[in-house]
Amino acid sequence: MSILEDLFFFRRDMEIMEQYRKMKELKETKEALSKASGILDDVVLEKLIALNVRPEEAASLSIVPLVLTAWADGDVEPEEKAAILNSVISMGRVKSDFDYKLLERWLEHKPDAQLHDAWRHYVKGLCKQMTDDEIGHLKKEIIAHVETIAMASGGILGIAKISGYEEDVIKKLKSAFVVCN
Repeated sequence: MSILEDLFFFRRDMEIMEQYRKMKELKETKEALSKASGILDDVVLEKLIALNVRPEEAASLSIVPLVLTAWADGDVEPEEKAAILNSVISMGRVKSDFDYKLLERWLEHKPDAQLHDAWRHYVKGLCKQMTDDEIGHLKKEIIAHVETIAMASGGILGIAKISGYEEDVIKKLKSAFVVCN
């Protein structure tokens, strides 16, 4: 083989290695985002990566709606608190993490109404950069988590597990996505 052929194959090998590195990095970033946010949908995760959303930012995206739902009826029930903390732990958080401590505080002391406004603005800004399909996937993921928390307590004999107050909060959370379209 000539030097030119060697150089061609060397460059080609380098391109392949770079593509492999990027694919590995994307997979690791996607896993970190999924773990931090609880979002499992690949469409949403890939869009968050494309938008350079860091895992710690995505974490707040999933936590705020849970907190708002838990406080919907004026109190955080022990079952709701346990469900949220278990959810966050399953996302890979540990009790020493800043956002875990913040979450504990929010579950003990009702956060200011501005927290909901901040979350709505975050979602609105995020949605401006997403397609309708991506927005739908994100909404589905978040609302599924919220409904799980809402059903953690309440109801009689399994009936009416989601209170009217929780339904109102869920409607408000869903409305944040209507603004996006």
